[in-house]
Amino acid sequence: MKLIKLTASSLLLFGFVLGFSSCERDAEQKIVTDFAKSGIILNGANETPATPTNALGTMDVYYTRETRILSYTVNWSGLTGPVTVMHIHGLAPTGFAAGVVQNIITPTNGIFTPGSAFGATSKVSGTLLVDGVAVKEENLLNGLYYMNIHTATYPGGEIRAQIRFQ
Repeated sequence: MKLIKLTASSLLLFGFVLGFSSCERDAEQKIVTDFAKSGIILNGANETPATPTNALGTMDVYYTRETRILSYTVNWSGLTGPVTVMHIHGLAPTGFAAGVVQNIITPTNGIFTPGSAFGATSKVSGTLLVDGVAVKEENLLNGLYYMNIHTATYPGGEIRAQIRFQ
């Protein structure tokens, strides 16, 4: 039987290798896959151009990388009238406008009859697939998409908020 002699330096090296591989596994387990943010404020000051409305809204958003689904719930009150349309737009940072990437409420999508279900005070929930083409995960996580609510008084948008997770 052959005995292996371990020195203090070889024990130290063995402990370092064991500790390093353990840290590497912990780092892999801590990869962030879910993002959530509650209470994002929609208001007229966030619109482009800003509107002098007193309306306010809140948006709660949740995104998971595994499914590539952004889920949202939006509440609003005090709009100057019923919702005419509601969209998610991008790519645009705060203060800039961009094209529509998803319709949420429109007169023709069968969700509502204007002036009824989505009035000056209401709520809506939905989802958006982050497909990597029209909507890219990197841009979503960097806050380059926004949601806004349009009314007859403000056809360009009465209130708005960036979709952010920070």
